[in-house]
Amino acid sequence: MRETPREAVPKMTQSTTHISRRSILRTGAGAALAAPLVAGPLTSCSPKSSAGGPANKTLTVTSYGGSYNDQLTKTILKPFHKKTGIRPTLLANTSLAALKTQVRSGDVQWDLVELTAPEYVQAVKEGLLEKFDYGIIRAKGLPSYAKAEYGIKYLSFLFVMAWDQKHVTDGRAPKNWDQFFDQGRYSTKRSVYAQLSDSSVLEAARLAEGVPFDKIYPLDVEAALRYLGQHPGREKLIYHRANQEPVQQLTSGEVSLATSFNNRINAARKDGAKVNFSSAGGVLAGDYFVVPKGARNKEAAFRLMDFMSNDADAGADFDQTTNLTLANTPALAKLPAHVADTLPTSPKLADSILVRDDKWWADNLKATEQRFKLWQAGS
Repeated sequence: MRETPREAVPKMTQSTTHISRRSILRTGAGAALAAPLVAGPLTSCSPKSSAGGPANKTLTVTSYGGSYNDQLTKTILKPFHKKTGIRPTLLANTSLAALKTQVRSGDVQWDLVELTAPEYVQAVKEGLLEKFDYGIIRAKGLPSYAKAEYGIKYLSFLFVMAWDQKHVTDGRAPKNWDQFFDQGRYSTKRSVYAQLSDSSVLEAARLAEGVPFDKIYPLDVEAALRYLGQHPGREKLIYHRANQEPVQQLTSGEVSLATSFNNRINAARKDGAKVNFSSAGGVLAGDYFVVPKGARNKEAAFRLMDFMSNDADAGADFDQTTNLTLANTPALAKLPAHVADTLPTSPKLADSILVRDDKWWADNLKATEQRFKLWQAGS
């Protein structure tokens, strides 16, 4: 890799808006990102609709694959198909780059696309998205922070520390990020998520140094990298780039500690894996669903978003199945307290988790990714 002088790295800018974790958590279940999964398609790709013609009965949705796609299919897509007759195809190859290519070429194959929050901001800036039709999507079911002009922050999740219970018992498990990275406490290697658009490993490093939640942003990237270089050290870090990888690494014994997302570890536990996680110091983030400009079945996509945001039974099933929080306020009344209290937006977690600053990441993602890659390479 060719080295780039630090002077060439764009200066990090401070977010112009401060997001209070309490303002989000008090809103109720909130939502944004869900983390990734892979379910098979429910049907073949939808045909192109004629302008002004009747709404198509198919649409193509893209997400991240893995167990999440299976859960999304079971709790949302199948009930939506049963209720409306519209049959979604769920793919596992979502990406901003592919969305951009489709829009710029005029050959848009996707109708509803999952993006991380920083990617959403970038897509809006580049004019890649259709405005959401809130004549079709009833906004009454949406928490105030979830509704946006070009998308819905439909899902929220926690970036957490996880461990292999066969090698790290719950009694010896890390209680904070300082302990997670402490090489004297755990001599094992750690697996950390390398995709910074979705990873909060740099925030975890700052939290490990004792930086309070309200001082994390603007993020001091160099300080975070210095910390990681010393605790546990570059040679003790391995990287994953897909959301199923840390579960595989933990269960195979490749590592004993890993960063992951709360829903991934919960799904693995339900399948019998000896893994666990802590919400303490977790980073709350979320994903958007968007409609690419020129989408062939945008009305069907808006109808799916209306169902996802307002159907209480489907929303409650989703929350309980995934342990994520859907942007669906009516679903909250359907949840037992022991479930609601474990969701990422539970007020009971308000004092122990950090809310990710999407604006800061949108402004600084490219520069931070460049710097992180150089640091990984030893620069």
